[in-house]
Amino acid sequence: MSGGPNICQGRHPLSATLVPTVRRPTSHPRQQLALLALLSTLILGAGPWPPVHVDDWAAHGVGPLDLSAAWRIYPPAHRAMVFKQPPAIALDNGRRVLQLVTDKETMAIGRPFAVDARETPWLVWEWKALLLPEGGDVRSPRRNDQAGRVMLLFEGMRAILYVWDTTAPIGAEARSDSLDLFQRVLIVVRSGPQGIGEWQREKRDVYRDYRRLFEDEPTPIKWVGFESHSDDVRSQSSVLFGSVRFEAR
Repeated sequence: MSGGPNICQGRHPLSATLVPTVRRPTSHPRQQLALLALLSTLILGAGPWPPVHVDDWAAHGVGPLDLSAAWRIYPPAHRAMVFKQPPAIALDNGRRVLQLVTDKETMAIGRPFAVDARETPWLVWEWKALLLPEGGDVRSPRRNDQAGRVMLLFEGMRAILYVWDTTAPIGAEARSDSLDLFQRVLIVVRSGPQGIGEWQREKRDVYRDYRRLFEDEPTPIKWVGFESHSDDVRSQSSVLFGSVRFEAR
């Protein structure tokens, strides 16, 4: 046939009007922000690690600290020691803090704690020295007494101790003998009577300290301890510890 439109071979003249128009849904600005946040999390990770709190002084009553539960005396050989004034929770301006007082003795308490210094490298703590052991000096094995120490024990028998020394300058370090199985380094972060009787806040990059001191990647921290010493110089010492935590960068 001829003279009429060939519908079978061509496009129907009304076909354009039969194709539905598809509209893209518009997203709300809040939805867009949520989507961006989700994509950022998937690409960059879940964000910084939350702080790891070490102290739990507020959970204890005022008075002698229970050393049969989470907190313990160390090393284990000293657990039978009887202190003249045992470790205690004290009130300082209405808040509970740890109090260590010594009289010609060594006092060290701690608790098991799992911390990865690669994830939360910053150690942040508060302390208040009240009495420095007379003549204490981290550089002398015979006078190695300090009012306060914060001790981090790593897997593999290595330890870093941050100390408030009586005599040695800030930045001084003392290492154990290279032949000792237990390798530890004491670092002076406070020295002398300046600031005594006042709260001081410290912040140390444990990851970098470990790399510098041991020339190795840090193994996990397995124990955190607090100490006060006066036995070498036959003197007295007193210190308070407040908030203690590990933070991400």
